[in-house]
Amino acid sequence: MTSSQLVLFNADSFPEPEPCGTTVVSWGLGADSTAIILRFLENPAAYGLRPDLSDLIVITAMTGMEWPDSASLAEQHILPLLRTHRVRYVQIARGGHSIARSGVEILSDTRAPTRIHTSGRWSLLLDLSESGTVPMYGGSRLCSVRAKGEPLDLWFKQNLHGPYRHVVGFEAGEASRARVDTSFPKPGRRPWYPLINWGWDRPALLAYLKSRLGVSYPKSFCWACPYPVSAGSLPDHMARSRRFPRQIAEAALLEYTAQALNPRFTLYAKSSLREELHRAGNCTALDLLAERLDSEPWSIYEVRRVLAPGRSEHCKTWHGPRCARCRKLAVESGAPPSELPRCKVCQTLSGARCLRRDPLCSDPQVKGNVWRSVRRIGILSRRQALADLERFADRPGRALEHVASTVPGYDLGFDRVVTVRRADSYPSRERQFVTAPATVLPKARAGFETAWRTAAGPAPDAGAEPVEAGLRAAV
Repeated sequence: MTSSQLVLFNADSFPEPEPCGTTVVSWGLGADSTAIILRFLENPAAYGLRPDLSDLIVITAMTGMEWPDSASLAEQHILPLLRTHRVRYVQIARGGHSIARSGVEILSDTRAPTRIHTSGRWSLLLDLSESGTVPMYGGSRLCSVRAKGEPLDLWFKQNLHGPYRHVVGFEAGEASRARVDTSFPKPGRRPWYPLINWGWDRPALLAYLKSRLGVSYPKSFCWACPYPVSAGSLPDHMARSRRFPRQIAEAALLEYTAQALNPRFTLYAKSSLREELHRAGNCTALDLLAERLDSEPWSIYEVRRVLAPGRSEHCKTWHGPRCARCRKLAVESGAPPSELPRCKVCQTLSGARCLRRDPLCSDPQVKGNVWRSVRRIGILSRRQALADLERFADRPGRALEHVASTVPGYDLGFDRVVTVRRADSYPSRERQFVTAPATVLPKARAGFETAWRTAAGPAPDAGAEPVEAGLRAAV
């Protein structure tokens, strides 16, 4: 992409692209994209489509964590219409952890769809469980990028040759999301946001769906997604969780494991899912979670972190914003800073990329990147894992720390032994041993051991090797 391709869009107005052979609708199974599909089917010519809809493709990238009612409503109300109009409907999923090696799995590709295939070989749940993390509120929605964005981009590249209109269901009022989407141009892709063009907010499109289908259509999101709460729809989310306790208990198990490895890994900014289920009185889901925790295999994990210093004001002044895209443009263009294009995401001038070789670019009082190493020690029962950790803690200078459950009546607390505590400045490091369900795979970034040895801070605990004090040999 060259600087001449950087085009700023008005935040409230996105031009509708001209028909160009193929129109692809990203259908997330929720209300937004469903409303668009219905309008297209009702009057194809009004939206630049052929009367027989042979130039329309509907596609869904499955995360493996869709709500059951999203699938059932789609099968009951939308698939019959797609069959009647002979619209091509493609269902895909990420093929594996590495999309470069595993590619895209085709779950279904037909003009007569009869069912929703909600998952394939890979699922977002498996990915999060093995990494010991949860989707993070705020930021760039990396879970959506992995589960939806990357598989869709690869399918488009492999199957669409020439320009195409790509329809995305951002509502009126979500222009900021559309603006970010347009900042990542791709060959042949012409993004289209009909709901923004029509001025349809959520009440408007829900009323339209109610008049056409006779049902109250839910918003589509994964059952472990943090955004329903941050967006203010917590009551609706909890009501849905009551209807599907097994799915929300699975999300709570995912959160519990992630929080055992890192206390900051709650699904929501100000509370955990477990606390919200307790406030909502969803004892069924909490009982299911408690049963899973008692029946799952457990491990003891050695968790180490290296915390680098963050960027200083000097660095931001001389090396530009954090946005990697505009820094890349700056390096490639070779133009002086005064002539560089403005980034559509951060809206600031880009500068030369910082290689962090200047000590003035680091601020020891600001936390920067965090590297983590996880090692799994043994496959045990929950009771045995805690007993081994207690024996490990029974030495001078160590102590078993029990973080009590925040949900009365349930054993949902955490046990850990911290052997290296982080310092008050950066770089720093920390090391702890924790008990948790044995779903997280051992993992460390390349170069972690070097970063661990060279990071400033307390000396490592030489007596904390996992083979000592009752801990079992690593598997």
